[in-house]
Amino acid sequence: MKQFTTIEKLDTGILYLLELASSLSVLLLAFGLIASMSNVLTQGMLLSDSRAMQVVYAISQSVAIDAGLGTTIIRTFRYYQEGEKIKTWLYGLLSLLLLFTAAIVSNIEAVQQALNITLQEAYIHVFIPSEALIWIRSVTVVLLIVAHAMRHVQVGKPKAGEAVQPQAEQPLKLEITPELIAALRETLTQPQTTIIEEQPETKQIEAPKEETQSLESVLHQLDRLLPDVSLDEITAVVSAYNAGIHRREMCTHHRWGGAKYTTIVKPVLDAYEQLQQPT
Repeated sequence: MKQFTTIEKLDTGILYLLELASSLSVLLLAFGLIASMSNVLTQGMLLSDSRAMQVVYAISQSVAIDAGLGTTIIRTFRYYQEGEKIKTWLYGLLSLLLLFTAAIVSNIEAVQQALNITLQEAYIHVFIPSEALIWIRSVTVVLLIVAHAMRHVQVGKPKAGEAVQPQAEQPLKLEITPELIAALRETLTQPQTTIIEEQPETKQIEAPKEETQSLESVLHQLDRLLPDVSLDEITAVVSAYNAGIHRREMCTHHRWGGAKYTTIVKPVLDAYEQLQQPT
């Protein structure tokens, strides 16, 4: 279907409108909560005694709740692929609640239109009481607001050793002391014969081979220590780390989701740094 560019643009526009409706729905839900609380505190003066406010309230809440159904389902699978378990469960529960209430309300409307009966009579043909349906709808409203707030929160508990990371990554400060100046002066004033004695070190040419061999062995050790991480991911993280990529920028460098920092990047680098420490 990639050859149909018009359909692709249309799908992109539809996804944009769904995301826009999902973001704007939070304002409508907040308006509904404020209106409901005000109606309770004014003993029904705001909604119960005003037909216009009842219509505005009903339409705004219907748009806020039902317009984000497609986006909620999409985000459920997206967070599942990124490894965000809490957000996956939250949006999965929201998807089930929205689909359930949408099916029940659609069934009531279909029964009313097919049998040409009143709305009160149509409720008799539904297996769930109207009070339970209202409860589910109210819980869904609250969960939608919580889900929108969770989108802007990075969920994940720091593992052991992560708190020590900022101290380990702090740059070393070189302090110029009289002892350091004296040592440098003594080194510079030494005879040149001491420098010539260290020149015939031709074995340093073989160092890259030894380093590559040791790196391969370390990668295989990490592969055995981390069975949940593939060897390709371990190699990518270690290679980028040796190239100077900061561990907090690793996911951006590889274009990974933020959840892979705790599942891939941090375990690999922690184990790699432990293996590099002298025994």
